This record gives sequence, C-alpha cells and structure tokens, in this order.
Amino acid sequence: MSWNIVARYRRFLDQETGTVVKDWGGKIPVGLAFANTYHTGMSNLGFQAIYGLFNDYQDVVCERFFLPDRDLAAEHARTGTPLLSVESQKTLDRFELAAFSLSHENDYPGVLSILSLARMPWRRADRGEDGPLILAGGVTMRLNPEPMADFLDLILVGDGEEIVPDLLRAWREIRSEPLPKTERILHLARMVPGAYAPGNYEAALDREGRLISFGPDRNDLPERIRVVRVRNAEARPLASRILTPATEFADTGLVEVGRGCGRGCRFCLAGFAYRPPRFFDRRDILAALDRHQRPAGRIGLVSPAAADHPDIEGIVRELTGQGRQVTISSLRLASLTHGLVEALIESGLKSAAVAPEAGSERLRAFVNKNLTEPQILDGTAMLAEAGIKRLKLYFMIGLPSETRDDLLALADLVKKIKDRLVRGARGRSLTPQITLSISCFVPKAFTPFQRQPMIEVKELQARARLVRGRLSGVKGLRVNFDVPKWGYLQALLSRADRRGSALIEALAGGDSLVQAKKRVTFNPDYFVTRSMEGDGMLPWDFIDHGFETGYMETEFARARDGRASPLCRPDVCRVCGICPA
Repeated sequence: MSWNIVARYRRFLDQETGTVVKDWGGKIPVGLAFANTYHTGMSNLGFQAIYGLFNDYQDVVCERFFLPDRDLAAEHARTGTPLLSVESQKTLDRFELAAFSLSHENDYPGVLSILSLARMPWRRADRGEDGPLILAGGVTMRLNPEPMADFLDLILVGDGEEIVPDLLRAWREIRSEPLPKTERILHLARMVPGAYAPGNYEAALDREGRLISFGPDRNDLPERIRVVRVRNAEARPLASRILTPATEFADTGLVEVGRGCGRGCRFCLAGFAYRPPRFFDRRDILAALDRHQRPAGRIGLVSPAAADHPDIEGIVRELTGQGRQVTISSLRLASLTHGLVEALIESGLKSAAVAPEAGSERLRAFVNKNLTEPQILDGTAMLAEAGIKRLKLYFMIGLPSETRDDLLALADLVKKIKDRLVRGARGRSLTPQITLSISCFVPKAFTPFQRQPMIEVKELQARARLVRGRLSGVKGLRVNFDVPKWGYLQALLSRADRRGSALIEALAGGDSLVQAKKRVTFNPDYFVTRSMEGDGMLPWDFIDHGFETGYMETEFARARDGRASPLCRPDVCRVCGICPA
C-alpha cells in the first residue's frame, strides 16, 4: 500500500467539514463510487445527497470512492495499490454493496477504470461469488442504462430518497443468508421498486440491428421498470453534506430550491425526466441547510429553473440577512425582477449565467424556449444596470431544423447582448465581460427530440467556425465551444443498446475515441447520426416514466409546426400522462 495515496486521502479528510466516519462493527458497508475525480464528484449535489442518505442509517457505513486524478493514478500504477476509500482507506472488495452514482454518460469508462483499480472484472458474467454487488443509479440510469447493462448487477431507476430505504430493507432480509449472487440480485429486483436486474432481461434485434423485442426471462420480474419518484407532498430539498475547498464550488453549501422544470424545452431532460416539477418551501430549504451545513458563508441555490421559484427573492433575502453570500445556478431572463436582482447584488453576486440556447425567434419556438429577443435584451439591461459586469451565456448549435440563418442570428444576438451590457454599465469603472459557452445538441432519451439525429462532427465544426468568425473582433467576449467528438460520445452512450458496452471497454482500455470506433463490430453512427423516427422500439422503451404513448411524437409535431407547449402544471394539466387523472 502506498502511503502517498493514504496521505492524500487524509488531507482530503482534514479539509472537509461534515464527513461521516463510522465504526464498522455490525454495520452494512456500502462503497459509494463516483466515476470521476474527487474534485468533480464532491461538486455533485446528487452524489453528496446519496452519501448522506446511506449514512443517515445507524446500521450502515457508507464510504466514498473516486477515480484517481493523473498524479494519483500514476502512484497507483507505480506501487500496485488497489483503489481505497476516502474515509478509512479500505479496498472496495470489503464492502457488501458497491453503488455508482452516474450523472454523465461520458463517465461510463471511469466505472470500468474503478473496477480495474479494485481488482474486479468488468463484466457481470466474469465476476464470481466473492465481492460486492455492483449497483448504479443516477440520472443517466433513468434515461437509458443499456450501454452499461453488461457491467452492472443491479440498476436503480428513480429518486434515491425513495429507493435507498427499500434497497436497505431488502438487503437486510438476505445479507446473512447463504444465497448465490444470482439469487441475491433476484431478491432485490423483486422487492425494490425501480430495481432492474439487466442479467435477467433479453433483447432481440432484426437484420438491420433494430430492436424488435425486450423483456425478462422470468415471470416474476416486470416487463417494464417504473421510475420511482418521491411524492410531491413528501419531497424535501437535497443539500450537500460535506464542505470542502477542493471542489468547483469551494466551501459552498448547495441546496435544491426545486427539482425538474416546467418549461418543457424539447431538448432538455430536466423538463421531462423529472416530471412533475416541484419547488420546495422556503422553510424546508432553510431547514435543509441548518440540518446539513456546518455554517457555510456561501450558499448555492440549485435548480434547473431556480429563478422561477415563487419565493426566490424571499429566500435570497433571508439568507443574506443571515450574513451569507448567495449564488444561483442560472437565471431565466424572462423571470427576472428588479427585486430579485437587487437581492442577489446585496448578497454579493458579481456575475450571472443565462441560457438563451438559440439565436433566432424561430429556433427558440422550435425548441419551446418561449423567450423573446426583447425579454433577453431587457433582462440583460436589468442585470447591467444593477452592477453585473460578468455574464455567462449558454447556447447550442446543431439543434434540429437549425439553418445558417439561425447561426448568424446567434452571433448577432450575442453582439446585441454585449451592447446592452456595455450601455447598462456606463459610468462604471470595469469593462463588462461575456463568456459565451456553446455546446452541441445531443439527443436524449425521454425528450421530444429523442429520435432526432445528431449533426455529424465535421458539420458541427464548420458551424462553430461560422459563429466564431461572425464574432471575431468583439471586445470583452470569450468564446468556448464544446469539443464535438465528446458530444458524439455522449450521444452514442445516450442512445445505444447493449452493443455500446464494447466501445466503453475499448475506451477504458486506453483507446482514443477514433480507435474505439474502429475496434467495435457495429457502426457507432447507427446510434448517433441516424434518425430513429422509423424505429418501432427504442433501447430505453422498457423504462416507464409514465408518459402517454405517442406523447413525445406529438410534442415533436408541435415543434415542426412552431407551436409552443404550455408550462407543465400538475395542478391543472394531464396531457403527458405522468400525473394521475
């Protein structure tokens, strides 16, 4: 064992506030793994929340595992030290359950890297009776878990607050029984709502590689896996459990103000995978901070639609009155009020992030953004006049139906925003700065664009050059583009069936994406740049979110017609099928 590795983890622990370290005696040991580095994992609210949920049980000890950064990975390789937990520096094979929290498809190769460092075979079929059950949950598992299906013993689909209690209850029933691993997995699959045992489901393809059937090999398993959701009346906001300077949000306490988004942007999973949307009561938000945060001077309010919270100004003012600085994940320009902006400025806000997503009115209507150019420019002016000097803008290229005119409109809108920011800041000492972040459209399961192809990488690069050229010479503007090849990988792992596992293995084995695409026996473009509109079944159709049959196709038809869809309002609307009649 390398003492350099142990010392690194102990330094992490010394910097942390809120860490849970338990004696192992008589407890269920759970290894919670994040398939990326400590810095990235500890910046993830969902990962922190699951850590807290497990450790809230007296008879559970949950410890964290991360993918080593480059220096630490070199030390593992040099010394042959297996992967160790942060809390007690124990190896993963000493845990009964190894649970991966997966929030991004491009982290999938990291799961295999962690298994390698833990001295465990990658594929479920190659693992014997010894060692922990390998589980996974998180947002990507409730969309399309199939590319990871051959590596995992059990996949948990839905909200952790609902699933974790049932998982632990079912595990307690059998943990002392002399059962083979297959029977343990089946017991959990039967007893835990939202549990999917991929080893007990079979798929059939036609000659063209399209899915024609999918289902369990046993009568006592469900045909479809229902997504488990916390009931609105019982939902409580999640809050980060550990404060540490070694994250993207250094020493910042994160707390949910809402989950999901009622806007229904047709490319965005937050508006569909987390339906029905809900905002949390101010008292519950403050209680979550008081319960889980050793006093944090800086609070991050997290939600896909934080500025839409009906009491967001009151929340900001109350936290500011407690002497805390408040940041907010993103502002919706059409939802801004002078009162909210003033409250944020008083709290110390110096920069803001907004997401127009598309440059033209036509394309914003196509994606159901429901944001007009005057709203964008008036909101920018409001921020500038309040003293905001740094603005981060989020746009996409490659959206379905996008044209050259839409791209030129994107660049022209950025120039107009810059002009409004400069005019609003006249008489102030600092020159306004804009960071423009442009990502590539990636089709996601359970969105109205799920069947649409991704634009080819070379074409995306050409579109990026067009936008960059149009913006050349604009002072005070920094332009960042996503790397299209990583968008390609995300699209592949978002829409592939189990054949995607071979590409994940190639990447985990050290191949570049180009090499990995050549190594696999299927054409990766089949899942990325091909329209799936003619496919009868999709690889993720067995996941049941509760949508009415044909709802996504109806939403895409509305996009083609340029028609807006109303806000998702569970109190009055029953269109999509998720809310009971």
